Amino acid sequence: MDATKFGLFVAEMRKENHMTQAELAAKINVTDKAVSRWERGLGFPDIHSLESLAEALGVSILELVKSEKIVERDIPCDNADRIVTDTIKLAEHQKQVERQQEKRMIRMTIGVVAMLSIFALFIDSIGWRIETILFTSVGVVLPITSMLAFFVLLIISLIRRIRGKACHQTLMAAFVFAGIVVAVFLAFLVLSLFAFPGQR
Repeated sequence: MDATKFGLFVAEMRKENHMTQAELAAKINVTDKAVSRWERGLGFPDIHSLESLAEALGVSILELVKSEKIVERDIPCDNADRIVTDTIKLAEHQKQVERQQEKRMIRMTIGVVAMLSIFALFIDSIGWRIETILFTSVGVVLPITSMLAFFVLLIISLIRRIRGKACHQTLMAAFVFAGIVVAVFLAFLVLSLFAFPGQR
């Protein structure tokens, strides 16, 4: 399946049905940005969206997958099977590529946060005792950099969602960083209750 050919076919069928990208997107529960990406040959719809897309465009799934109108009535089973199998393989490959891109972004964000943390500790630790370094790293640097990572990953996942790409892993990583901030806050709250029991 060729992305450019597929995009041109979707655009042609959409226009034949007198629909805007936004109207088509609303019919199949995706964003108009996702439809725009398909039509520009920058990707394919999710395998689960093919049936609703074909229905919205008034074509068969086979025509959608082949990216052309099929005139002949009877298509050999072997040809139909091959086309569907190729489409499923392509969809799986596309998902795999998107997951790898998402993982790369998460690793990059974690790497930047780790470098910022190490840099902040290095700058602040000159002439300090071990307790002060420990308090600064766990009580100050870790929550601040985790909060920064949370917001960065949250924004990235929203951008990916708007563009119609997978964002589940990025969102989960963002919530892990949010969990770190909450855990540090709760740890300090519990410590303060036990360390200073009379000052509640």
